[in-house]
Formats: sequence, structure tokens, C-alpha cells
Amino acid sequence: MKKGLVLMVIVIVLMLLACGPTSQELVPSSQTPEAEVTSEPTISPRAHLTPTPVETSMPIYGGTLVYGHWTPRTFDAHQLVGYGPTGTLPTFNQLVMFDCTYKETVPENIIGDLAESWELNQDGTEITFKLHQGVKWHDGVLFTADDVVYSLDKMTDVNRSAISDWFPAYQSSEKVDDYTVKARLKYASAGFMISLAQGESQIQAKHLSGTDGQSADFMVGTGPFILTDYIVQVHLKWRRNPEYFKKDHYGNQLPYLDGLIFYHAGGSTTDEMLLGRRLDFRNTTTGSASADNYENLKTGAPELLWQKRDKDWCSVMLVNLKHKPLDDIRVRRALGLLIEESDLIVGYCGDSSFGITDIGLLQRSFGLPTEEVRQLMGWESKSYDERVAEAQRLMSEAGYPDGFELNMMCTGSSSQHAGVSLVFADALRKYLKIDCKVNSGLSGVEIEKRLDADNYDIYTTSLNVGPDPAHLQIYFKTGGYANASNYSNPELDSMLNGLDYVTDPIKRREAVWQIERVLLSDLPALPTGCFIANFMPYYPHVKNLRFTNMSYSNVNRLEDVWIDPALKPANFGT
Repeated sequence: MKKGLVLMVIVIVLMLLACGPTSQELVPSSQTPEAEVTSEPTISPRAHLTPTPVETSMPIYGGTLVYGHWTPRTFDAHQLVGYGPTGTLPTFNQLVMFDCTYKETVPENIIGDLAESWELNQDGTEITFKLHQGVKWHDGVLFTADDVVYSLDKMTDVNRSAISDWFPAYQSSEKVDDYTVKARLKYASAGFMISLAQGESQIQAKHLSGTDGQSADFMVGTGPFILTDYIVQVHLKWRRNPEYFKKDHYGNQLPYLDGLIFYHAGGSTTDEMLLGRRLDFRNTTTGSASADNYENLKTGAPELLWQKRDKDWCSVMLVNLKHKPLDDIRVRRALGLLIEESDLIVGYCGDSSFGITDIGLLQRSFGLPTEEVRQLMGWESKSYDERVAEAQRLMSEAGYPDGFELNMMCTGSSSQHAGVSLVFADALRKYLKIDCKVNSGLSGVEIEKRLDADNYDIYTTSLNVGPDPAHLQIYFKTGGYANASNYSNPELDSMLNGLDYVTDPIKRREAVWQIERVLLSDLPALPTGCFIANFMPYYPHVKNLRFTNMSYSNVNRLEDVWIDPALKPANFGT
């Protein structure tokens, strides 16, 4: 954490407490209100989870929070448009969500949102959700189980939703009564709840079915803020929902803010507005992801505070196993020994602090411990010179003491994936005499042509499994549509096929670890450490921002963020 961030402390939290500020009581009360408790089907240890920063000051009502980013081209989050939940989560709720008390987006960190509680039947194929009562849509209509059944059926329907493939286990749902819904699954599925907790899985009003998703009329939710003004590619404005159903754990009504203003401003425009003190913080989704951008903002506004939000995806080097000599594990092991993740991170973004070293292919939330990654990659207890010597020995043993030609491809020209490729190619030339040709700056169309023509040896790209490692099958299962490594391992196929069935968080964690052990042993892909973080900037008067490892977490709803007027300069925003 950078200097100026609020103190990080470990707090004892109620296991199933809804995501709200862990602060002192806002309004003194003669009676101590009962904290809302959400029942979860499985009580799992959270000792391995990383707490988000705890705001120690007392919440204050009032003020309008101003930020900027690209506004979405549709308000229907089920259509999976870029940055969609950034603009829709202040309006809508989900059935369940990830608790932003912790950074990790894993099953044991799922809590209720519109669902007050839930329970599973014995074989895990039925989930009965109890819903909060008395919740209203912004037009005054009561929220009921009908809305949940409608939304579940819609988001899982391939003809109405772009996220339907997130829910392969979903079969049907039914209304038990006005505030009880039973969801039926084809099989017990860990991924079902993980997908429900993602920010795109919003509950929408049945009585507004058919409303144009690009219209402001669609923006009628149950959330903390009510849309009051929308001008296409200009701004979104909300006012506080006085009937919002949530309270903080002291019984104070949420949200604290009077309203929000979200300007349509992306990239450098957002930075200019932030430096001009026209924004209270950049936004909930993107921050500085390169050394140059970070230094620019830090120099222009030294009072900015920062939080590091690690990403749940990374840059990875996919090795084409159809091509010799890359089909030889000795050669792949030699390449792996030469990886210096800190150097690759610098190649990607200019500063190693933006990435994570001694990490494999999966984020820290569910990936292997550092010690085991180092052991599997051959990095443990060895100097780099010793690793080079071992790599050279393996190359000689494989019959390539003088190297070979290597055709590398990537998007970008000098940074990001291209930067990773250029740095790694330099090491391969220097230490293993490999003649590397780096084809960078390729368009998406050209990349697809080369993939179809099998015209590459190593392809540097994104490995994006999000919060569900079962999505690794896209990249590494035999015949997976993004399996550019042409990797086939029946044992791993079986493990990947079975992962969604493992619902116990502890057993699932071990199953994921075993999958990564296989991948780091076979090396169809080389890790880079490029889980490039966003450093999220905000001015000191903005309180209780808490970022998880997922872009579209509950922080986008801003329901428990507040402004301290004593810390906001009088001329701010003018």
C-alpha cells in the first residue's frame, strides 16, 4: 500500500454480514440494532483471505460523488458489454455477491444481496433462496420471487443473454412463494454460485420485460441510487434511494451519499479531469496500470491516495506443442528456467511492482503457494546463473546446444504482451542461442490467421479465467477453443471436467492446486507474473472504497462509500 492509505487492520467480522462499512456508529441510538445476518450453506474457513482496508473514521451522510469512465452502450448487464456493470450496479442488485470485506473472489467469500439466506438439498442440486421482503423497484412496484425467476431464466438463456454459458449447470427455477425461489441444477455446481456473484448477474424487473436496454427506462432497479438523468455519451446522474433495503451493521440506512455523477470520459480524459480536481476519484473499475501513468497522476496530484487492485487474469506465453523441438519437455523446462518474472513485468508495464513474482498461471486467490511454484519451475534455491547452466544442460541433452529458430507472436508493439515477448526473446538469444523472431503489433485478424495456419511457436496473450478456474478448460482441455498450445492430457481433461462438481471450498482449492501442478509440470504455457494490478487513485475525502480482485464487484454499487466534507477543499470541482 502507498503512503497515505487508511490503516489496514484485521477485524473480526460476522461470518455472513452483508458488505457494509466497518466503522463506528453513525447515528447514536438508544437501542442497539440487531445486525442483519445472512445464512450461507457452507461455513468455510476464511483464514487465507486478505482483508480490504478498513475505514476507521465515522460515516457521514451527504454529498455527491463524481467519477468518470466509459458509459455502457447498453444497461442490460446480461449482454456482457464493456464496462457495463460500472454504469449499472448503482441501480441494480444481484441475488448474491462477493463480500468486499476481503479481496478474494472465491466461493467461501459469497454473501447475500437480494437473497437473505439460502440452503442446499442433500445432493446440492436444489438451492432454495429466501429473499429480502419489502424491497421495492425504483418505480414503486414490490420486488418478489417472480423477478428472480424471470432474471435467472433470462440470464441463462442463450437467446437473451451473453452470459448464458456461465451457467452450464442451471436447469430451471420456480417460485415457492412471494419471497422464496428454488433453483434446480443439473448437477451440484460450484460455478453456479460463483457466476451469480459476478457483477453482470443482475436481477431485473419482470414487469419491465421488453424494455429497450439502451434506454434510461431500463434503469429501474432495487439498488441504492435512482437514475435521474442520462445523456448519451455525456453522463449518468443518480439520487439517493431513500427506501433502499440495506442498513449498515449498526442499523444506519444506506446509502450515505446524496447522489452520483458518472461522466462519460475514458483514458486520458479521465486523468485530466482527475488532475483538475473535477473528479473525486477516477472510477471503480480502472486505475493506473503502467509506471508512466502512475507517475503522471502522482506528480500532478500528490495528495491522491492509492489502493492496489490485483487482476484475476494474466499475460501468458502459450507454447505450440505441435512444433519441434517444443514438444520436448526438456526444451520447455529450459525455457521455464530462464523466466525472470520481474523482468517480464517491467517489459509489460515498466515497473515490477505492478505484477506478482513467484506466481504460476493462476491468481493468488486460488493458485498454488509461492514455494510450490518455485519448486515446480526449478526456481527454488538457485541463482539465475545456476538456472541458466541447468537450462543449457537440458538443451544439449535434447540435442539443441546451439539453439533453434523460434517464431513468437503477440498483440501490441513495445509494451504489454509485446513487451513480455521482447524481454523473453532477449534472454533466449543471450543464454540459449535461440534465434527469436518476435512478430508484434499484429491485429486481431492477423492473429487469427496465424492461429488457423499454425504459423507460430509461442503466442503471448491473456489467460483470463476470472473467478472460476474451471474456465481453464477453454485454454488447456483437449480441443478447447483457445487451446493455442495444442495441448492434450487425458488426465487433466478429467480433472477439468470434474472441477465444477467440487463444491466444498477446501476440496475445491486442493483440486485447483492439482490442476496447476500438472500445468506447471507439463508447461504448455509459461508463466510471466504479469497479473498487472490497477493502482486505484482517489482523493482523501472519499471514504470506504474497497477493491476486490474482480473488476465488477460490489464496490461499483458505492452503497457504503461516503464523503468527509472536512477533507474536501472548498474549491474542489470548480
